[in-house]
Amino acid sequence: MDQTPGNVGPDLRRSRPAYPPLPETGILVFESHHSSTFTMEPRRFDFNKLCWIPVGGGSFEFDSSRLPVEKDSLLFIPAGSEHRFVDNPMAPLTLVFAHFSEQLVHESRALRMLMPELHHRFQSQYPVVRLNSYRRGAVRDSFKKMLVEQSREGNEATALLYAGLIDLLVYLLRGEPAQKMASLSREQALDGTLDYIEEYFHTPIRVKDLAAMCDLSSRRYTDLFKKRTGKTIVKYLSERRMAYAQERLRETGQIKYAAIASGYNDVTHFYRVFKRTTGMTPGEYIEKIREVKE
Repeated sequence: MDQTPGNVGPDLRRSRPAYPPLPETGILVFESHHSSTFTMEPRRFDFNKLCWIPVGGGSFEFDSSRLPVEKDSLLFIPAGSEHRFVDNPMAPLTLVFAHFSEQLVHESRALRMLMPELHHRFQSQYPVVRLNSYRRGAVRDSFKKMLVEQSREGNEATALLYAGLIDLLVYLLRGEPAQKMASLSREQALDGTLDYIEEYFHTPIRVKDLAAMCDLSSRRYTDLFKKRTGKTIVKYLSERRMAYAQERLRETGQIKYAAIASGYNDVTHFYRVFKRTTGMTPGEYIEKIREVKE
């Protein structure tokens, strides 16, 4: 709907759409910044669309129906369907798209697996979800990475474009259907930070960053986290790391590897936390596992 990515700044907005063709890769990523006077006629496209709405609100119109869309929505539009976006002039939309061809779907085993899942999961021609705080950041980062790779040449860049598309489809499948959510609640935002911890527990995680995902102070977030999980953030994170460390020890028997993989760069500290949590040293834990196997 807009020109190619990277050429549209936040202060350059369109009143009418543009329709760039798909490149040979079969994937095109770009941004469409709308003015308050933006209009679009219904139109069909011979490719699929994934659309993220980081800013604004309005509606998505198809046939004789209208689907409300708003900030933090992620929408799938299948090839061949006639549709258009209608902006709220008081809050015009910014749309970020990933277009991908039907040929690409046919050629990709991963896409052939995921596309039927969309219909099974949502039972709708136009699946739309609201993104929690973690998935919003993940979708944003995926699009950013795809925009960078799109400006490069070579098989490596094309492969990363395909990988980004798969990521976006998985975020859509794992999102909460928008019909069930009038808006993202504080509870859903907190769930998003739990998703984030599950994904990145092996990296440094700061309370203030988790709180920022929910637009809360660190103290308020800490109180809500304990109420939600029954544990402090430190204890929750430590238990998750220790559970993963035990998995690594069972599978590899390598103490230093298990420590680093679970987020402990200081092996001495890892020993102390492991002993305090399990009542055994990592070495004793490995011996116990071996005895059970024998």
